[in-house]
Amino acid sequence: MTNRFYKTILIEVKKELPNEGCGFISGTGNLCKTIWPMRNSEPSPYSFAIDPEEQDQVMDQMLLKKEAFMGIYHSHPYGIPVPSRDDVAFAHHPELYYFIAAVGGGRDEIRCYKIHNGKVKHIDIVIE
Repeated sequence: MTNRFYKTILIEVKKELPNEGCGFISGTGNLCKTIWPMRNSEPSPYSFAIDPEEQDQVMDQMLLKKEAFMGIYHSHPYGIPVPSRDDVAFAHHPELYYFIAAVGGGRDEIRCYKIHNGKVKHIDIVIE
């Protein structure tokens, strides 16, 4: 991903403080191209939920752009960028990348993971 893309995710999730921010990422191949900020339908500093109707609308827009659904991002306000127990439990799409942004408390960091059957694998983010 580009440095600008990385920073845009941080900007978007900070808009939702003190609650978790969330959204989708689409692109082609292994290149992240579009950030889709989404409303946290159950605002909380400890969890997020995405409205199914909004999700469907964004998925339709991805198809129009001919981009693939690559990942989900969300923030951990005042936390660390590692998957929580709930993040692992609700990760039902092993093909997706899960991006977690730690913001607040002077921290600005995003980490990426693949999650499958309760197993978490850290994936390096390459900034181009």
